[in-house]
Amino acid sequence: MAETSYKDGELLFEKKDPAEHFFVLKAGEIELFDPDSNKQIAILSPGASFGEQAILDGGVRAVSAKAKGQVICVKISAEALRKLLGSSSGIVKPVFEALLLELYMHNDLRIKGYPFNKR
Repeated sequence: MAETSYKDGELLFEKKDPAEHFFVLKAGEIELFDPDSNKQIAILSPGASFGEQAILDGGVRAVSAKAKGQVICVKISAEALRKLLGSSSGIVKPVFEALLLELYMHNDLRIKGYPFNKR
């Protein structure tokens, strides 16, 4: 787990990149967008988490993410999170996996154009 800073306009990841990290936004905003259609999917605010594909299935990024202004994120490697969850006992792992699945489905609906509130 590492706190990482990004400058305005800097890409955190691009569509089709391997999904190797999960992020929690501490400061600034992140724009999720589809570079193929140049369509904005969402603007994320502090407290938001994204990049859940890394934890769910080790797949590839469905969209690109870039910093809007100065951004600080907690960047968690998929391997580290899987190890942590693997060593957890009881209900922690299934609850966390359920939350990640909900986030994944929510983001998939955004990509497909479901009308969430936008800024």
